[in-house]
Amino acid sequence: MDSGDTPLLRFATDLRLLREQAGSPTYRQLALRAHTSAASLSVAAGGRRLPTLAVTAAYVEACGGDIRAWQRRWHEVAAALAAEGGHRTGSGARPGDGHPVPYIGAAPFRPDDAEWFYGRDALLADLLERLRERRVVTVTGPSGAGKTSLLNAGLIARLRAEGRQAAIVGFTPGAHPLRELAQCLARLGAGPARGDDEPLLVIDQFEEVFTRCRSRAERTHFLAMLGSATTAGAPNHRMVICTRADIHDHCLDQPLPSSALFEDPLVVGAMRPEELHRAITAPGARAGCAPDEALAARLTAAAAGLPGSLPLLSAVLRDAWPHRSGGTLSLAALRAAGGIEDRLARSAEAVYTDLPEALHRRAGTVLLRLAAGDGSAEAGPHAVACTDLDDDVSTRTVLERFAQARVVTLDRDRVAWAHPAVPRAWTRLARWAEADPEGLRIHRRLTEASRAWHANGRPPERLYQGADLAEARMLCTRERHEATARERAFLSASTEAETARQHTADATRAYLRGQQHLILCLAAVVAVLAAALAAVTATAPQ
Repeated sequence: MDSGDTPLLRFATDLRLLREQAGSPTYRQLALRAHTSAASLSVAAGGRRLPTLAVTAAYVEACGGDIRAWQRRWHEVAAALAAEGGHRTGSGARPGDGHPVPYIGAAPFRPDDAEWFYGRDALLADLLERLRERRVVTVTGPSGAGKTSLLNAGLIARLRAEGRQAAIVGFTPGAHPLRELAQCLARLGAGPARGDDEPLLVIDQFEEVFTRCRSRAERTHFLAMLGSATTAGAPNHRMVICTRADIHDHCLDQPLPSSALFEDPLVVGAMRPEELHRAITAPGARAGCAPDEALAARLTAAAAGLPGSLPLLSAVLRDAWPHRSGGTLSLAALRAAGGIEDRLARSAEAVYTDLPEALHRRAGTVLLRLAAGDGSAEAGPHAVACTDLDDDVSTRTVLERFAQARVVTLDRDRVAWAHPAVPRAWTRLARWAEADPEGLRIHRRLTEASRAWHANGRPPERLYQGADLAEARMLCTRERHEATARERAFLSASTEAETARQHTADATRAYLRGQQHLILCLAAVVAVLAAALAAVTATAPQ
């Protein structure tokens, strides 16, 4: 362990002392208490770099320390390190080493980050070709696939580098898209004509029209205004609209002409392995410290086929950058920074902690569904079909928060983990799953049965009955096993059918008891008559 007299080393030493005072639990035991990874807690006490505030708070809470006092201490150390030039604070560059930080982290690229933007050459060429041929180009893809980075560090940076003189105006719709659009159109119209180039309007995160705008009237007016801005006789400009894949179908359902804007989109999906390799190695090489082949191979394999994993790759490479040795970024640097699972666990726990308390129950239900997978071939082993989740405000808020943190990926018809390691890396979720595996199995069967019932026209023969029904109804009263609206409809129909069967059975039994009673009565009457007849016969004169 590092020891010494710098603020960072004293901070790490005191963290280790706090752990000793708590009885020296193992880091795995601390991780179970802190709902974060053991690796991140071990790195926090190592003294090589300042841990994040969230990891520090989790460590202290698990050891029974004074969280507020340690938060103040963390800010003091962070300020001292910043005054020294950012040495080992996670900012990336070491003082005096001459190396800029070539990895952006989980945030999207900006136009000024174009020198570090690699791996999307073919997609960028397609986008530029479409823009030359069309007045409106739509870009879509899952969350975290790199759509915003493609627009900023790809399209806008390339147009500027080529000497484009016409104005390029961009905005995100936000809560008031109509106001934003009007301001941008005014800026395009007021700008002076420059050369033969046409002005370009770039609308990023178009999904905010549906996820943040609460006024249906404003949304309708915005879409109409957007459609009219591209028709014949409109101002002479071109437009790029970028929207998330799960919202794209909503756009197609809008009245014409706005729906026509979203036909034949450019789809941003997962990078090919060779593109991933270039995105991993080229920025470091440009900065004078290339990742070695072992690290590049590990990260390429970890992200292959996962469109939402690109921010994760950039984040873990940025975390590893301060730990590079000589002119190489190696696997040892990745491990020293905590690795992929540590980054996933920290991101997921931070989002969950920041959620309002009222949403924790819903978050638990949604995340456990993802952890178990839904078993459908269409969604995949680490995903849940959107139709198997509620479309209410609480569920949408939970999914939006985790998607913004790049923990989950929102695709056209499914929700998936940004990386399949999340369920095992995030200690809180792993504990939930381990605590009730039978409950997960029962709920997965309920989801599948409900899906099949709805898909086949709600036939009565597919309803639950007996022990299956009782088991499912009991499960849905427990925490983190809330039923969706579709599942509640399935259970309600099953309960009504079960009640009807019970009533029919009760009526049948009552009828049979009545028949039995009638037969006994008739038998008694016959017996009495027979006895009377016998008596009369016996007393009659011979």
